[in-house]
Amino acid sequence: MRLESNFVQKQQQTQSMKLMMTQQLSQSIAMLQFNMEDLAAFLEDKALENPLIEVIPGVDMASDYTLTTMRKKEHLTGADDVNWLEQIADTTMTLSDALKEQMQFLEITSQQKLVLLFLIESLDNNGYLRTELDVVASALLMSESDVLEMLAVLQSLEPAGVGARDAKECILLQIERHERAPDKAYDLIHDYFDDFANKRWKKIADGLSIEMIDIQAISDFIVTLNPKPGAEFESERVQYVVPDLVLQRNGDELQVKVAKQFLPRMKFQEGYFQMMQATQEKDVAAFLKEKAGEFEWLKKGLEQRESTIGRVGVAIVEHQREFFLHEEKHLQPLTLKEIAEEIGVHESTVSRAVNGKYMETVHGVYELKYFFSSSLMKKESEESGAGDVSSQSIKKLMQQFVNNENKLKPLSDQKIVEMLDEQGIQVSRRAIAKYRGELNILSSSKRKRFA
Repeated sequence: MRLESNFVQKQQQTQSMKLMMTQQLSQSIAMLQFNMEDLAAFLEDKALENPLIEVIPGVDMASDYTLTTMRKKEHLTGADDVNWLEQIADTTMTLSDALKEQMQFLEITSQQKLVLLFLIESLDNNGYLRTELDVVASALLMSESDVLEMLAVLQSLEPAGVGARDAKECILLQIERHERAPDKAYDLIHDYFDDFANKRWKKIADGLSIEMIDIQAISDFIVTLNPKPGAEFESERVQYVVPDLVLQRNGDELQVKVAKQFLPRMKFQEGYFQMMQATQEKDVAAFLKEKAGEFEWLKKGLEQRESTIGRVGVAIVEHQREFFLHEEKHLQPLTLKEIAEEIGVHESTVSRAVNGKYMETVHGVYELKYFFSSSLMKKESEESGAGDVSSQSIKKLMQQFVNNENKLKPLSDQKIVEMLDEQGIQVSRRAIAKYRGELNILSSSKRKRFA
């Protein structure tokens, strides 16, 4: 069998247009996406590479702008009265340090001290021992009973609950040492921990021959205990959210301004440029031209970033005007696409402009992403669209309903659906369950109280 080839090679010239991702374009996109902290770090790196660039940092957020002191991405409401000094955790002692200090007062042998130190170093950040005792025994060439004996010593130290191997044991250790622990509290957790957590209280009441009101009293006591005894020694570094935009209000007039005082600025090193240019060397001249061009590109990128974020902020305020004038008003449905079409940019540009960027308002500091949400239709005014309600507004109403509910008879998801329907808002029970999860609201059966 013979195969014949009919392939013929030809040269053909075609013309096409492609958008090339240049280094300058890539940098402009990155600068828009950066938050304040990342932008400052990016410019500092550029200054190290380019002797013609000097970076002048913005206002020190930690010392000069305490209004926005908050944990990152945590909403700060205007009603909060927070003493920022009280938010600074004492980091002078770790859990390990605290336990080792208490070891000094124990009458134990050197061998036992070795075991105890090994157990202390095996604790996680919450104070739990996640390593199996047989593994510890094998590592130390000791019997498991000797390790168990020292675990009991560890569990006798402060804070109560340290050295527990799970949440149940942690709670039991604290109940044992608590002077005002209710009767039957230990038995309840020891024998019915899962039933208690899942609110199967009728089973517990029958098993322990107690009333529902007694279980409620035990529950109220249990929630005062600390399921993570080691966490109090772990301090999360306070991060500062610095607004890119500031919303100023004068009566019903709203004005958006870029918070330039926090923006890092670039300064051209003119003296160095002139000194190096005076050498009249070809290689030096080429180098200076390249670095001066980079400075101009970065400067232009900063200006473009400022302009884009400012235009996005103005468009957001125009759409959510009622919310900014009256916080109790609901947010209007808003999408990235709407803002993009309004200011004449691509949707991805708006996405970069709002991600990690914040606006200071009279009601507090919000991430720009907060003002975008999906919409649900009201029964009335569907044709005009005036009846649209944002998912954020639905969540806010749900939270109000739950806060004001009768705790002896909490609202079911279906009841919340009906309450929203009475206000002309159509939403499915499945959506309510989803929003409840996002709000960290327990189901009605788990919210129920018996006293």
